[in-house]
Amino acid sequence: MSRGKVVEIPEASRQILAANALGILTTIRAKDGLPSTNPVGYVWDGESVGISTIASRVKYKNLLANPTIAFCVVDQADHTRYVELRGWATLEPDPDRSFLDRQFRRQSGGQGAPPDLDPPNERRFVIRIHPEQVSSPVLYGGRFAR
Repeated sequence: MSRGKVVEIPEASRQILAANALGILTTIRAKDGLPSTNPVGYVWDGESVGISTIASRVKYKNLLANPTIAFCVVDQADHTRYVELRGWATLEPDPDRSFLDRQFRRQSGGQGAPPDLDPPNERRFVIRIHPEQVSSPVLYGGRFAR
C-alpha cells in the first residue's frame, strides 16, 4: 500500500539509527483514533527500519486499520540529537522468526530470541517503516551536547 512519496533518510539520521537499538513507535489506535506509543527494539539495515511484532499486539491491529506511523530514536550518546520518521508502515510475515532473531541479537548483544518467547501458534510480522518526512534537529543548537 503506497500512501505518499517515501523520502530518503539523511546521513546524520542514518548515524543515529545505526548507533542505537531502542525507539519509540506511535500508531493510531483502531478503537478510538488516539495515538498509541510504545518503546520498541528495531533493526536499521542501512535502508529501512524494521520492528518485530506479533499479530495479537495492539500495534499490529492498529496498523491493519490505519498504516500511519511515527518513530523516534533519541541518540543515547548525545541526548540533544534525535531522529523522527513520519509516514506509513507495511506488515511483512516473519514465519521463521529470522527477523525477530536478528532484532533480538542486536538488542541483547548477540543472544538470539528464546524459542518460547511467543505464545503457541502466534504469528510474527515485521513492521516496515516508509518515511514521508524525516526530522533530525539538534536540540538547543547542540549547546548541551555531551
